[in-house]
Amino acid sequence: MKKLLLSCLGLIFIFSFSYGKGYITTELIDEAQNSLKIAYEAKCEQFAPYEYSKARAYYEISKMETSKGNLKAGKAAALKSIEWSLKAISKRYKKGD
Repeated sequence: MKKLLLSCLGLIFIFSFSYGKGYITTELIDEAQNSLKIAYEAKCEQFAPYEYSKARAYYEISKMETSKGNLKAGKAAALKSIEWSLKAISKRYKKGD
């Protein structure tokens, strides 16, 4: 019985990992949070307010969609948050300082 349970759990884990193309939704949300933190520490809120606000909005959307069980939309929003955080950081350092 234990072997069957462990086998099923192992298959579920492997399926969920491969289905997510290498990243689990919560990992992407964590990375989005980390990228927002880096953008905040780089003062992107001041130097690239539009890009920073978009990153923050997509991060909030990713958390909301994931909490509703919509993992696909949560992943997409987390990836967009990371993308906009990188744009904010890039714009901030293009201006100099």
